Amino acid sequence: MRILIADDEKELLELLRLSLERDWVVDTASDVDEVKGYLDAFTYSVVIVDRTFHGTDRAEELIRYIKRKNAQTAVLVLSALGDVDDKVEGFSYGADDYLEKPFDIKELHARITALSRRFAVHKREIEGIEIDIDSQTLAQNGQPIVLSKNEHTLFFYLLSKSPQIVSREEILDALYDNPQNVTSNAVDEIVARLRKKLNPKVIKTIKTRGYVIEF
Repeated sequence: MRILIADDEKELLELLRLSLERDWVVDTASDVDEVKGYLDAFTYSVVIVDRTFHGTDRAEELIRYIKRKNAQTAVLVLSALGDVDDKVEGFSYGADDYLEKPFDIKELHARITALSRRFAVHKREIEGIEIDIDSQTLAQNGQPIVLSKNEHTLFFYLLSKSPQIVSREEILDALYDNPQNVTSNAVDEIVARLRKKLNPKVIKTIKTRGYVIEF
């Protein structure tokens, strides 16, 4: 899961990044233009956004921009403006949650987890391949795509890690009980078979680092 944190307090941004990146892919932005640039480039499950940037309230502008880019992105407002009227206003702009500063990092973590469950996407499509997350099945033009056990495990393991790059060694650990007895070429062979069954663009090779599925 990918998260964007938008706040003009750079020390707070770094603290949050270090804490949250243990569990998720985290991007940070400290000004409005940078926030919009990230939103144009990536799809986020959750965006954590402060109301004010350099003394100006930009909540309505940013929340509406986030929701226009992807209505399924959850927005959590993190702000020192914590009066009831401030919170009601934030929700009226389209925010899904509101947490007042100062806050406990454990509570923020719990709220992100809850939002990710509420906004979980159960069906995705990439390069013409239809993915049913719940049943863990694939189809193209309505026709099921049959995968072997290792092909299925590898594909949905990469999907669960998206948009992280996954090394061959990590994939071997996911596929085999005794990965030390299997060469890394085995991963390349399974990926090659998957590319024949799927659109070759679905699984990308990142030189010297591994493989990734990006939406």
